[in-house]
Amino acid sequence: MNYQNSIRIVSQSTLDTKFRQQFRRKKAFGLPGGSALWLAASKIALAVVFVVFCINLWLNFSITRGEQKIQAIEAARHQLREDQIILLAQRANMMSEKQVLKRAGEELALFVPEEKQVFKLR
Repeated sequence: MNYQNSIRIVSQSTLDTKFRQQFRRKKAFGLPGGSALWLAASKIALAVVFVVFCINLWLNFSITRGEQKIQAIEAARHQLREDQIILLAQRANMMSEKQVLKRAGEELALFVPEEKQVFKLR
């Protein structure tokens, strides 16, 4: 025969277990919905904050890059405007009567006849 030298006190509750669970003492600062719900909600909130932070970084980068492109375009436009002013001044100088007569004499050997020159008419 096998005897064990342990003493077990078996006590059975007279109340039903469901009834005992309903009347358990509630914590004063317990979270409604349980800790699993709040853990899941905090994970989701952390993921949302991370996504919003990444979107914010991307938008700031895009805005900065756009501003740099706009500044580069404005600088190029300003340079083109200055070049246009210089070219208009050169054109006005080249279109003057004095400049036309000078270039015609140099390149084509055409000169305006003076008063003492003879005109030959055919």
